[in-house]
Amino acid sequence: MSTSNPGDLKFKYLQQADLRRLEQLLFAPRRVIEGRFSGQYATRQRGQSIEFRDYRSYFPGDEITAIDWKVYGRTDRLYIKLFEHQSELTVHLILDASASMAYQGISPDTRHPSDSKFDYACRLAAAIGFLIVRQHDRFSFSLAQAPLAASKTTRLGTSGPTKHFPPGGTLRHLAGVLEAMEQTRPRGNSGLATVIHELARRGRRRELAVIFSDLLDDSDAIAEALATRVHHGGEAVVIHVLHPDEVSLPNVEHGIFVDSETGGRLRLDVQEIRESYAARMQEFLKGWEQRCARMGVDYFRAESSEPYWQTLERYLLGRAAIGR
Repeated sequence: MSTSNPGDLKFKYLQQADLRRLEQLLFAPRRVIEGRFSGQYATRQRGQSIEFRDYRSYFPGDEITAIDWKVYGRTDRLYIKLFEHQSELTVHLILDASASMAYQGISPDTRHPSDSKFDYACRLAAAIGFLIVRQHDRFSFSLAQAPLAASKTTRLGTSGPTKHFPPGGTLRHLAGVLEAMEQTRPRGNSGLATVIHELARRGRRRELAVIFSDLLDDSDAIAEALATRVHHGGEAVVIHVLHPDEVSLPNVEHGIFVDSETGGRLRLDVQEIRESYAARMQEFLKGWEQRCARMGVDYFRAESSEPYWQTLERYLLGRAAIGR
């Protein structure tokens, strides 16, 4: 892949067709950002002149009016002018890579396998990462996956993410993240709460964390970690990734339910438990929605049956509306 041309992205979770779908989208901050630049986003800085700072290459989706046509006339290349005091956004993407995220349906077509929850979350995270880089902002990436007992250490320590990329804003950085996604196989527990705590401890307070997870872990621990982050001034978004089979049991009479983490199996009459399961699932979903609302955490549910770009568009349009 060429790190200078976004059109060369040819990864499993981000390809040329994805760029065309994303070209009209913007990942905007909801809250006021205190950064070292201002102008691209809302800022508390006042009374400072806007002066030319630098150029960067044009990305698909950039405003045509931002192109320096004089430079284009001299070089035959498209460049965007950057100005001083444009606010810089740093986003931390945290991806649940536990065993339960590997679920992709009860009877996947082996010739044309559907996305697992992990695949779907990767596509969403990859798209947001691309939008952030295109906007000349930065993002970090962490995989929430409890390390194997035999592993010696992780970049952030044995209690932190199994893979972590510090904030970066280049296509080379994005490519490294995409490669890590492709090399990862969901397994074990996520240790999601620990990862949120660890990144909050190492990062700045006024930054945004976006968590992609099915939330099938220690709910109280995750909620406590999110509440702590918000309490200290950080912003958090939870994108709750689920498969339709989990929201509403598939239309079968009998089924063998397998615990993705322990391998335990239980054969049940699906029709007998359908009603009680639906009630418990709605309680689970409503509980997380209400919990996040009380904490000031954005909550957004995503089902893997919907094309990921439609999900992303719904989320970004809703986020922009809240931020007005």
